[in-house]
Parts: sequence; structure tokens; C-alpha cells
Amino acid sequence: MENENILTIKDLDVRLFTDRGELPVIDRLSLTLKAGETLGIVGESGCGKSMLASAIMGLIAHPGKVTGGSIQFEGQELVGMKKKDLRKIRGTGISMIFQEPMTSLNPLMTCGRQIVETITAHEKVSRAEAKERALAMIRSVGISRPEKVFSEVPAQLSGGMRQRIMIAMALICRPRLLICDEPTTALDVTVQAQILGLIRRLQKETGTSVIFISHDMGVISQMADRVAVMYAGQLVEYAEGEKIFTEPKHPYTQGLQAAIPRLDEEKDTLLSIPGSVPMLYDLPKGCIFSPRCTHATERCGNERPALVENSGHLVRCFLYEENPSKGGTQA
Repeated sequence: MENENILTIKDLDVRLFTDRGELPVIDRLSLTLKAGETLGIVGESGCGKSMLASAIMGLIAHPGKVTGGSIQFEGQELVGMKKKDLRKIRGTGISMIFQEPMTSLNPLMTCGRQIVETITAHEKVSRAEAKERALAMIRSVGISRPEKVFSEVPAQLSGGMRQRIMIAMALICRPRLLICDEPTTALDVTVQAQILGLIRRLQKETGTSVIFISHDMGVISQMADRVAVMYAGQLVEYAEGEKIFTEPKHPYTQGLQAAIPRLDEEKDTLLSIPGSVPMLYDLPKGCIFSPRCTHATERCGNERPALVENSGHLVRCFLYEENPSKGGTQA
């Protein structure tokens, strides 16, 4: 399955149905993920990253709804799939690590029991075998006292240890796709580095494909083979990781890059992008980034740019419309 697409998202549309009307959380987004690859998805809070993860997992809840497009995992269409069939795919086909483990782990159940129940929910194995596998997985995620942690509840563990338990639960049934939704945001930098290294090591050992979601370009630069930049529900740039970090095209991507603190540069102040992500009920008429963009023209305020291909990038910006290498692609 090497180099084949394990996940194909085409024209995905997700909306929230509210008193203010239909709000476009994800607007006609298309992405692919190859077997064994890590796809980084980056953007500020409110850009739709976590909602995309929920859509892939089939966890969009009212008032949200997938209103169009396709999500195919290993050739199976997930949009519209029955809940019982989705449950079979979760855990064994697709698994997810959430941002804050305390909201995902059962506070009243021991860590070991939670991992064991993950196994027995998907596989017909004895409790004894499930326990042995759980202990082995706890050990593999870098916990030196697996027997003790097996019997402890999440509140007895540090944040980094809880996240390791979440990783153990996510990988225990050997999923082909792992979604990491800001898994290191609540951790200090030392523990963050350990968790990122752990995910990279386990991915290399298992061959699992990874979607890594973050608002931190520095973290994405360490993890991703390819990078998708999202802004207010739209894909605004998409390219190989090296290209994104050495030749960012979209003004938003350039702003995210400029905001990364660098030890080799002396700066009195950190750079930031002026303004904030627009509210979904008050999106600009034209380019959704235009109110924050230093390159914005009158056209940007009135028209929505399409994705165009330019030097190996897909970029949603009129700056590249006139001379794309292979023409424009609406998405």
C-alpha cells in the first residue's frame, strides 16, 4: 500500500445550524493522505482543524452536520456510513489522540482497565491476554512502571503520563490512521518534545499514517511530510513540508512562519498577524483573509480566490492567479 492514498477527502462541507443561520465550519475542503505519511494541519484556533478531525471520525454532533463532499478511508466512504459500521472502523482503522486527556479518559476507571476495554471492544481476546497487551503497550510508550500505572486512575498521573496513556489507547489496536489533535498543547516544552519523539518512533515502528493538527508551526515543522494550512474553514495553502517552511506562498502562511520564535535571531518583540480569525457568522465578502492581509486590494475585498497551483503549492491567493504553473483549481 506504499504511496497509495489511505485517506481521500473531496469537497468536504461541514456546517453549523444555528439561530444565525448556516455557518460554514469547513468549506469545500479537499486533501489526501498517503500510507505511512504524516500530514500536518495548521491554523489558529477557530480555523476548523478539530472539526475536520471530528468529521473524519464521524463524530460531528448537532448542531453540526456534514452537508456535502466525500471522506474515503481505504476506499470506504465514511460520509453517511451507519454508526455501527463507523464504530468498527474507530480504534482499528482510525484512532485519535485528543488535546486534553483528562476530558477523554474516564476519571473513575483505572488506566489499565480503559486500555483493556479498548482491546475487548474490538477483538475477541481473553481479559488476561488483553491485560498483557495493555502492559506491553504502556511500557512501549515510555512508562517505566507499567504495573503500577495500570492500576492507577488518571488523576494520579502527570499531564505527560496521561497523554502517554492516551497514545497507548489510541495505538493498542494497531490503527492504520492516527489523528493527533493538538496532543502537546497543555504540556511543558520538555514533555512536549518527549511526546513528539514518541509519536514519531511509534509511527516508524508501526507504519501508521498520521494527521497531526496544531496551531504551532514549530511543532508542525518537526512532524509533517506535507502541510495543509487552514483559515476560517478554508484550505489556503497545501504543499510538502519543506516547501511550506522554506517558500511559504500565502500571506497567512508567511505570517505564521514569521511568528515562530528563533534562537538565532535577536528580536525585541515577537511578530504577530494583526486582527483575529473572523466569526463564521460575519465572514468577509471576498477573500476571508483580506482584512488582515498587507497585500489586500479592492478585488480581494469583493471576490473569493480559488486554489491555484504555483511551484508545487496549492495556494488560495490572487497574487498567484496570473502565473500558476498548471492553472487554477477550484476547491
